[in-house]
Amino acid sequence: MNENKTNSQPQPNRGSVASVKGSVIDVHFPNRIPALYSLLVTGEEQQIHLEVMALLSTDTVRCIALTSTQGLARSATVIDTGRTLEVPVGEQLLGRVFDVFGNTLDRKGELDISKRRSIHQKPVPVAERATTSEIFTTGIKAIDVLSPLERGGKAGLFGGAGVGKTVLIMEMIHNMVGQYEGVSIFCGIGERIREAVDLYREAKESGVLDNTILLFGQMNEQLAPDFELAMLP
Repeated sequence: MNENKTNSQPQPNRGSVASVKGSVIDVHFPNRIPALYSLLVTGEEQQIHLEVMALLSTDTVRCIALTSTQGLARSATVIDTGRTLEVPVGEQLLGRVFDVFGNTLDRKGELDISKRRSIHQKPVPVAERATTSEIFTTGIKAIDVLSPLERGGKAGLFGGAGVGKTVLIMEMIHNMVGQYEGVSIFCGIGERIREAVDLYREAKESGVLDNTILLFGQMNEQLAPDFELAMLP
């Protein structure tokens, strides 16, 4: 006697594209609306990533495209992943190069990553924050004397193309590793491919790559294959 077995696995929450306005995508979900900051995937190979930014109604969300939307049209199927955008964490990231989705770009193989964290985290409670100011010594006299940085603070560096911004940052990374024995994370968003490869090679030659994590994301999201191509001998 044969019995029909029901599939116990939950079915993914599916929706459809309602409108496409550049990188702003409205998605209709007839069954269950996803939560804010949820990661959605669509496209023929689920290569288009969307992040929910607003709840327009009880069945429609407005998203920002994190990748190119070329080929995306109305009524295209959208799948709710049920999670937010996550990045890998751990010491195995040291000395590696990643894109904005946590995929490796340095042709050293994929990582066996068991732990990931959402990019949307609760801020540190006020009671646990430091209330004293302390100077962060960079080892670069022009900065430490004329424009000192606060430990745990933020600083802006403005300049035209080719004036040495990346070189200055590279020197700060070198001093961070050498003086503080710390870890540096460099995020190059909108970097030229040539500058990304040069930074990787300089970090490797100077011996600071093992204590550095490099993350690159070009504006047109084509950095991954181009960076791998540039890394070929």
